Amino acid sequence: MKHKKLNYYNIEKLANSVKIEFLQPFTIENLHYFDMLKPFEKTFKGYSSIILDFSNVEDFDTSLILFLNEINFWASKNQISLEIKGQSEKMKSFCEKFANFKLSKPELDKEYSHFFEYFSSIGERIKNILFDYILFFEFFGEILNKLLLTLFQPKKTRWEDFPILFLKNGVNALPIVSLILLLIGIISGYQGAIQLKQFGADIYIADLIGVSITRELGPLMTAILVAGRSGSAFAAEIGTMKVSEEIDALRAMGFDPTRFLVIPRVFAVTLSIPLLVVFGNLAGIIGGLISGLAILDITTTGYFTQLQIAVDLGDVLSGLLKSLIFGFLVASIGCFRGFQVKGGAEGVGSATTISVVSGIFAIIIADTLFTFIFDAIGL
Repeated sequence: MKHKKLNYYNIEKLANSVKIEFLQPFTIENLHYFDMLKPFEKTFKGYSSIILDFSNVEDFDTSLILFLNEINFWASKNQISLEIKGQSEKMKSFCEKFANFKLSKPELDKEYSHFFEYFSSIGERIKNILFDYILFFEFFGEILNKLLLTLFQPKKTRWEDFPILFLKNGVNALPIVSLILLLIGIISGYQGAIQLKQFGADIYIADLIGVSITRELGPLMTAILVAGRSGSAFAAEIGTMKVSEEIDALRAMGFDPTRFLVIPRVFAVTLSIPLLVVFGNLAGIIGGLISGLAILDITTTGYFTQLQIAVDLGDVLSGLLKSLIFGFLVASIGCFRGFQVKGGAEGVGSATTISVVSGIFAIIIADTLFTFIFDAIGL
């Protein structure tokens, strides 16, 4: 009994076996018609052997191998014998080559502990950090270049934003800076007063507070607060502009994003921080006075008299010089992280977080360098 199926093959069913005679080239274009023999369970149901006759097949490609592998796998699984007849020498050689070719199974990803993954990724993270520093120094050099150009071409900078930025990042930060430094002064004065009282050196609380606030704590705490306020704000603002393609629009209109967005922000923060430090120093000194009056046997007049002796102009100017550098670093890093934003809201949030961490880290590093430099020059 013979059944003809689209002239691509003949099926001849015998008592215990079924014979399939292929009539057309066994190529990828015709594979669809040969796949009509599937599912094999229905086509070969009730037979113990299968005969595949390729006598009329002259042209073939790798689709033949795919078909033979699949039917051979099914026949072995169901304990059905498979016989192949009528193959030309060319077809036999072709099939033998692929029969000896073993496909390697991809290994499943091994699960490693978090401890192993953390240490195995150290090299990659170090490389990313070094590459990040390279990008920042390139951006840093570009800012310095544009700052110099601004001195000779001031009209090309958007100065209309400067008063608003100075107000937001300077004047509006005054309450929180003064409050924090006041509390720092109270805490430092309280801790120092306990120790000084044991030796009867009550009046030296003015030396302790005056020098520590003007040289270190005032500029340092002010810069950290500005990094949290202004640095993160710059990263979020510029990052949002990049995500919404506003920066690309500025470039398309012929504006330089660095001079248009970065320079006014750098000027605003750099010039506002020294003023914040002055008010922060006053708040910290008053905080030390509060602790001294509460614990020690001193007077307000004695405190400020000793303060004039202990703190000279060099202490104040060294703190103001630090604050200028701190402000420049905070503004530059905030803008740099904003230009690095990729993706959407998640990228803006990540850049904002990284800008604060990077800004504080840069402030600490710069403060350490200043400590050694000032010590070397006797300031």
